Amino acid sequence: MKAGRAVLVVSSLTPVGAAEKLARAGIPVYSARKTKKNELTLEVARKDLEKVFAILRGSCYNVKEVRRRGLSLLCRKCLDAAGLLIGGALFFLLASWLGTRVMKIEVVGSGAYYEAQVRDVLLRSGVAPLSAFPKDTSPIAAEILALPRVSFCSLRLDGGILTVEIEAAEEDAVPVHEPLRAPHAGRVTELIIVRGTPAVEVGAAVSQGEIVVQDAAVYGTRTEAVVVIARVTVEFDVSAHYAGTEEEAKNAAYLEFGDISELKTERAGDGWLVTGKARASAAMNLD
Repeated sequence: MKAGRAVLVVSSLTPVGAAEKLARAGIPVYSARKTKKNELTLEVARKDLEKVFAILRGSCYNVKEVRRRGLSLLCRKCLDAAGLLIGGALFFLLASWLGTRVMKIEVVGSGAYYEAQVRDVLLRSGVAPLSAFPKDTSPIAAEILALPRVSFCSLRLDGGILTVEIEAAEEDAVPVHEPLRAPHAGRVTELIIVRGTPAVEVGAAVSQGEIVVQDAAVYGTRTEAVVVIARVTVEFDVSAHYAGTEEEAKNAAYLEFGDISELKTERAGDGWLVTGKARASAAMNLD
């Protein structure tokens, strides 16, 4: 039903004549439907209602009901439900606001015994009940990771609950406290750092034994020694000669270098020259 129209239920011995009477008076009738033997439902413009009532009630017709449609019905319902709409809007705004606020803090994981220290770190970082969840949690995570034996830390906010997950190494585990070095000369294709400071970037050429992750981290204006948690992968060219059949040469290359991409073989003297690209990885305190 279009906006600005109304439905009239007209009753009479001959209700069909109502539509004809309105048409003769120049009042548009958008639809007419006989719902009962002596009852007709008409749809007219709201602006013509006063004329329609005057014409029909001045004759043998009885206008029993007026039901608004379209925009008029929507406006009336909105006015009737104004309190409900306003209350719902306020509830939605409040729920949205609370969803971005820290209502409760939970510390879980094998390192949950650090809860007191974690809450202290959060408080010094401005995170407390009803505070906003920080956009960048990396400084908080870095400070928690600096605690003894802590190897993993994550912060997430869900439904107003800030969950800090901490994983710690076993008591008798002694973490390696030194920088991570390149396992082979070549080009860095992967560098994953949980803790430590990168000394090179992905794509950089490195020599074997070169430091790729420093065992230090910067916290604000201070630099502190940390236990490196990282992994590096270096890609390098392979060129090796093997005796035997071509298949034996390939197998020998795989045994020596692991997976080789772009592998090619070429007959060389009494054996085969195998070329391609291999990868070597090294990790520190990261499985």
